[in-house]
Amino acid sequence: MTALPAPEHSRVVLVGASRFEELAELPAVAANVATLRELFTSEEVWGLPRRHCLLVAEPRAPREVSAAVRQAAAEATDTLIVYYAGHGLIDPGTGELHLALRESRPHEVYDTAVPYDWIRRTLATSRATRRIVILDCCYSGRMLGAMSEGLGLAEIDGTYLLAAAAENALALAPPGELFTAFTGELVALVRSGVPGAGPALTLNDLYERTRSSLRAAGRPEPHCRDRNTLGAVPFVPNPAFQVSPEGEEGAPPADEPGTVSQLASIRRFMADLSHELRTPLTALTAVSDVLETDAAQKGVEMGPPLRLMVDETRRLAGLVENLMELARFDAGIARLVVTETDIAAVVRECLAARDWDRSVTVVAAPGVIAFLDPRRLDVIMANLIGNALAHGQEPVTVTVAVRPPPGEPSGPDPYCPDRPFEIVLTVADRGEGIPAPLLPYVFDRFRKGDSRRPRSAGHGLGLSFAQENARLMGGRVEAANQAEGGAVFTVRLPQHPHPEPSAPSES
Repeated sequence: MTALPAPEHSRVVLVGASRFEELAELPAVAANVATLRELFTSEEVWGLPRRHCLLVAEPRAPREVSAAVRQAAAEATDTLIVYYAGHGLIDPGTGELHLALRESRPHEVYDTAVPYDWIRRTLATSRATRRIVILDCCYSGRMLGAMSEGLGLAEIDGTYLLAAAAENALALAPPGELFTAFTGELVALVRSGVPGAGPALTLNDLYERTRSSLRAAGRPEPHCRDRNTLGAVPFVPNPAFQVSPEGEEGAPPADEPGTVSQLASIRRFMADLSHELRTPLTALTAVSDVLETDAAQKGVEMGPPLRLMVDETRRLAGLVENLMELARFDAGIARLVVTETDIAAVVRECLAARDWDRSVTVVAAPGVIAFLDPRRLDVIMANLIGNALAHGQEPVTVTVAVRPPPGEPSGPDPYCPDRPFEIVLTVADRGEGIPAPLLPYVFDRFRKGDSRRPRSAGHGLGLSFAQENARLMGGRVEAANQAEGGAVFTVRLPQHPHPEPSAPSES
C-alpha cells in the first residue's frame, strides 16, 4: 500500500451526536462531521464520491449506526474509515466503551448507546485493506486494547485506531470554539499540511503533529494503535508540499498590471481566499441544517431573519465551492474519474435528484454508453437544464444521441479507431432565446444575461462550469438560438476520452 486511497473503492462513515436528552450538548460535533465530509469528498484530499461518504447525523437508535457501518464495511475494498464524535460512556457492569446517541442514558448504557464492540466485530470482517477507526469522545482510549473475547481490532493487520483521549480520560470540546479540540487540530493539519514534509501525509504524521499541538496547548492528548505499518503509508496529500526551485536566479519577475503573472496572482488569491472561507462556512451550514431540522420537527415555521440566514449561508457556501472549482480548473488539477457510463441514466438521475422530472422531457436512444466521468456529466446537465428552466420557457427537452463527428461522417476517430462516434446531448427550451449580442459570451465567467436578475438568482458561473467540464472530458458545449424560438445548448463528448484532456479555458 503505497498510494493514496482509491475513491471508488473506499468508504467513510461519519457519525456525529451533538444533541442529547440526558447529556450535555456538544454543538461543535455538527461542525466536526460536516467539515470532515467536505474534506474527504474534496478533490484536494481524496475526491471521494459523496455517496461513499455517509454522514450519520444525530442518530437516535444504535441500529442506525451499526447499519451504516455494516454497509460501508461490506462495500469497501481499499480504505474504510469509521469516525464518531460525541459522548463516550462506560458500561458500569462490563467496563466496555459505548458511543452515546441522543436518547442514551448514562445509567442504562447497555441498550441505549452503541457498543464499540459492534464496530470492532464489523470492521474485523471487512475486505478493506486499510481499516481506520477515529473516536473523538471521552474514554476513547479503551478501544485500543482487546475487548470482549478474542483479539481487539487493534491486533488485526491493516488497522489503525486513533482515540482523542486516554482510556480513563475526558475529551475536550472548548466552549466557543468551532470544533472539538482533537478534531479541530486534525482538520487544521489536513487543510494546511506540514511544511517541509513530503507530498503526502501519513496517519502517523497526523497523529504526531496533533498530539504535539494538543500537548503544547495543555489539552488532552490523543492515543493511537497501528498494526502492520498502516500508519506509515500515504493517507492524504500534503497541501504545504512545494517542489524547491532549481535556483534563485530563475525566480519570476514582479507582477505587472495586465500580465500573465498578475492574472496568476489573482487566481492564487481567489483560491486561497476560498480555502480559508470553506471551513467556517461548512460549520455554519451544518448549524443552519440543525436549526432547520429542529424547526421542521417541532412544526414551527422559521421567521424571516432565520430563513434569510439559512438561505444566505447556503448561497455563500455554494459560491465558495464554485470558486474552489474554478481554482482547480485554472491550476490544471481537476481530476477525471472515467468509467463506463449509461448517458440516459445519468440524465434521468440528474432530473430525479433535483425534482425536475415533470418539467423536462428526455428523448434518448437506447443503450448510449460512453467512457467518461459521470459526476462531471451530471454537473454539465444540471447547469444547462437549470439554466433552461430558470430563463427559458417550458417545455424543456433533453435529447441524447450518438452521431458521427462533424466533418467526419464515416472517418475513424484517431484516438479510438473502433468507435468513430461521439455522444451528442441537446437541451432546448421554448423561451425568447439568447440575445444576439450576448451569444458569443454566454460561457464567460460571471456573465449574467440580465443585470436586473436578483442577487440570489445565481453567480454567473453555471454555463462556464458546463463548458469547463466538457473540455476536461475532451468535448465542448455550443450555444445557439432555434429558428422556431428558444435556446438550444449542444454538448459533444467523445465516447472515449482523449489521452490528454483539453486545457482549461482562460475566459
